[in-house]
Amino acid sequence: MKIIFKSAATITGIRDVYVQGGKIVAPFKEADRIVDASGKFLMPGAIDSHVHFRTPGATYKEDFTSGSIAAVMGGVTTVLDMPNTNPATISVAALQEKRDLIRGTSYVNYGFFFGVTRENFEEMAKVTNVPGYKIYMGSSTGDLLLDDENSWEKAFRIAKAKNLPVVVHAENESKIKAGQRDCECAVIATSKAVEIRKNVGNKLHIAHLSCGEELGILRKNADKNLSCEVCPHHLYFSELDVKDAYLKMNPPLRPEENLRELWEGVRDGAVNIIATDHAPHSLEEKMQDISMAPAGVPGVEFVLPLLLNELTQNMLTPERLVQLVCEEPARIFGIKNKGKLEIGYDADLVLVDMDIEKTVTRDMVLSKCGWSPYEGYKLRGWPVMTVVGGEIVCENGQLLSEKLGKECVFG
Repeated sequence: MKIIFKSAATITGIRDVYVQGGKIVAPFKEADRIVDASGKFLMPGAIDSHVHFRTPGATYKEDFTSGSIAAVMGGVTTVLDMPNTNPATISVAALQEKRDLIRGTSYVNYGFFFGVTRENFEEMAKVTNVPGYKIYMGSSTGDLLLDDENSWEKAFRIAKAKNLPVVVHAENESKIKAGQRDCECAVIATSKAVEIRKNVGNKLHIAHLSCGEELGILRKNADKNLSCEVCPHHLYFSELDVKDAYLKMNPPLRPEENLRELWEGVRDGAVNIIATDHAPHSLEEKMQDISMAPAGVPGVEFVLPLLLNELTQNMLTPERLVQLVCEEPARIFGIKNKGKLEIGYDADLVLVDMDIEKTVTRDMVLSKCGWSPYEGYKLRGWPVMTVVGGEIVCENGQLLSEKLGKECVFG
């Protein structure tokens, strides 16, 4: 399909953007569709580099089709899925089975992280075309706990040889067992991961960083191979907001002063990425007593509107927004040809109307879980068109295409 976006506002100014054959291309004259983008903001499709779409093993909460619909309608065109499924993605065979299962079911492009255990170091060395490895330094959903230092270092060395990042869930298992899932629990694990990375020299990414002190560790050890993400829920909620299991998550919500420090890191560049840790659970599960309910909240559907709203509050610039959800995820995880509005890049695009203001309501939620922690939030700035691989997938809240998402190419 040949599309021309006329007079769009982008981070480089007002310009026309040309799409043909799934790519952003040099100007041409005739088009199948000319989109009047005047007065609107055109950006690369957002990349959510931390989702749990629950396929296989827990598809009553979410599956790749429902999760990808929620993603694409919210302006996310690429997701990277975590390995703690059932069965877990911890072997070359399991990875291939997951690829086969999901192929043809997604509206957005995707990639799969590979989980690390004490028994699968040989599999780590064999795996191909993944964005990175995932280590659970402390226990969370699933049974992929890896809590000994020798194994961490061995995994880091394999990752360095493969030139792939290691993503860590940085919590200390001893503190978790003692019922002390506090900031010290996170700081101990983050400090140890950064220390080992410094010795090994591999690429390390701290998932869902939640405490100001953790951010201080990363500032002191700044390096091109050291990165981190913050999730929206750790920017918008504190422990004071926890009234029931709906805001139960790992790592948990923190004291309020951490929000200010994390927002400072988001604005000044110390935080590389905003990723959602989209972890949907059913309403029935979340209505249980907090001691019994599973941890995790959905997020992929509303992350971009949340951040677009911050543009209207002068909390973010358009340039910083594109870095956080487009450019840096593509760079850190080696996603080829994505994250920029440049000739030759994949035509994964989002057209935004900054004049639209809507309040998030439960009946808007497209994720199979059927709820959102952001219900009641009034947000200004919403996607009105999402393009994946050069095809208009949705426009003005309507799905228009088939499931066109493909596995990304990494490296």
